Amino acid sequence: MEFNVRLERPFNLQYTLESGQVFRWERQGDWWLGVVPGGAVKLQQEGDWLRCVSSGESLGSAFVTSYFRLDDDLEGILAALTTDKTIAAAAQRFYGMRLVRQEKWECLASFTLATNANIPRIRKMVAAVCDRFGEPFQFGDLALHSFPTPGVLASQTAADLRGCGLGYRAAFLRHVASAVEEGMIDLSELSMLDYEDARARLVAELSGEKLLLGVGPKVADCLLLYACGKDEAFPVDVWIGKALARWYPRMFNPALRRKLVKDGKARLSGADYSMVSRVARGRFGENAGYAQQYLYALARSEGV
Repeated sequence: MEFNVRLERPFNLQYTLESGQVFRWERQGDWWLGVVPGGAVKLQQEGDWLRCVSSGESLGSAFVTSYFRLDDDLEGILAALTTDKTIAAAAQRFYGMRLVRQEKWECLASFTLATNANIPRIRKMVAAVCDRFGEPFQFGDLALHSFPTPGVLASQTAADLRGCGLGYRAAFLRHVASAVEEGMIDLSELSMLDYEDARARLVAELSGEKLLLGVGPKVADCLLLYACGKDEAFPVDVWIGKALARWYPRMFNPALRRKLVKDGKARLSGADYSMVSRVARGRFGENAGYAQQYLYALARSEGV
């Protein structure tokens, strides 16, 4: 199905898809191809229009608008954030970048695999899992695979999953898939909880063991921001930690600031992560997640 979407508000497709939120989109010349829940979509931006080709009627203009959050008042969000000069510089450089509204299970599984991995490695692992365990389908002359369900992944052995190059993450993915499949956690409920309660649910323990093995505060924050509409979430990784320490040196005490600038050689404790996230959320407010995304893009572009 071919259709066009008029962009009534600022949007930059490239900046959005290259921002580290999603891992199943690839550039093909002037087009972007993405495998999404329900099929596949090809997009090309031409000024204030998106040219779209999708694999079915369910992936029409309403899907594109929702997925890319085109109804967000990005101008208002950035106006509130750009009283901060660093955010203002990031917004000017990456104007039009938006948060993406992902499907919860795929987002959780993908960021479970993202532990201690860069974006090319994450993309490679996600692609391998989908190619091996996802349902095949055709999109034009392309043979593609859907993202595998929790039940399919839960039924695999750890060795099967390690065959996708996941390493120790194979055990994490299998455990998380089993927890979702068995109803130990209901991902659909997360959007209805407030941020703190939803985050606590994701990192909870059951009988002294983690409910979701491999899901720490950063993975939880990514899920809440990119799939659950919790725009106050502020995921913290090496890039963000270093960026905050460099651009906001008075935000943290000297000891924590030193940890943040060590280029990933010193891992943040749970308490340190919570401190960084809490302080950042206090500074940037209800749209802290947008601030994080723009700071992350600026940090990567400058090699901070």
